[in-house]
Amino acid sequence: MKNSRSISIKEKILIVCQVIAGEKIQRVARRHRVSRPSIYIWTQKALDTLEEALKPEKRGPKFKKGKVDAKDKLIEEQKEKMAESGDIISEKEKQIENLRGKINLQKNSLPRPSKCPHCGFEKIYKNGTYKIKPERFFEQLQKDKEIEITVQQFICPYCRSSVYTSKKKRKIILS
Repeated sequence: MKNSRSISIKEKILIVCQVIAGEKIQRVARRHRVSRPSIYIWTQKALDTLEEALKPEKRGPKFKKGKVDAKDKLIEEQKEKMAESGDIISEKEKQIENLRGKINLQKNSLPRPSKCPHCGFEKIYKNGTYKIKPERFFEQLQKDKEIEITVQQFICPYCRSSVYTSKKKRKIILS
């Protein structure tokens, strides 16, 4: 077995620098008592590392101030549009809740008759609506400025008679 000695990093750097400076590898190998293949390997690794470290694309992107300002303006415009659309969405949600309240008013104001008042048959079906102009305006109608009330009609399939709700308990459908 050959005697192998450990070579420090500083000494390897010195050897690689001498080879890169132009000295012949054989003379450098004799002077430092190292094998020529080792010097070739160290030199190649050093050159590869230097090349990788000095690549221009590794330094990161270079931004121009004009482009950055334009992007910032665009981002601000988009944020403003998002805020405006958020306001519109909240307004539309309020309108939807208002309409749901009106629908619930329609459904809950008067239930469908449970049986025909003429013959007593238990199945009653819807049979269209009719509109009336009330003599007095209800509070809700005054707010919405409605001038007509839509009233639901029912029909009995057994005796074929129309069933209306009483005048005091008319179902109000706001249109």
